[in-house]
Amino acid sequence: MAAEPDLLFVYGTLRPGLSSEGSRLVRDLESLGEATVRGVLYDLGDYPGMVVGDGLVHGDVLRVKSMEQLAALDTYEECDGPAPLFHRIVTTARSRDGSECMAWVYVYAREVADATRIDHGDYAAWRSR
Repeated sequence: MAAEPDLLFVYGTLRPGLSSEGSRLVRDLESLGEATVRGVLYDLGDYPGMVVGDGLVHGDVLRVKSMEQLAALDTYEECDGPAPLFHRIVTTARSRDGSECMAWVYVYAREVADATRIDHGDYAAWRSR
């Protein structure tokens, strides 16, 4: 069995530079730069949600230093309980230079039928519009 990644792809309120409550959780994580993953991004009001799909979602890859940090991020993303808001899965992230890495990503666990799709896949650009 392959080892679990120590990398996390973030695309929304956990992205460095996007002011949010989540920024305190990632400030001590090492940023490895911008990347994309396969998926479709939606505006859910106060935050975005990604679902698995054929589009591209833009974000950043961060190195997680401990299981405690990952557990705190899981709590922030509401991954626990009988009706979680997000699930953490492994995906492939591609950096600007074309290199790839395996990284965790939080995918939205609920319906997106009433959400607005962010076609260009970049929540930072969407927020600054």
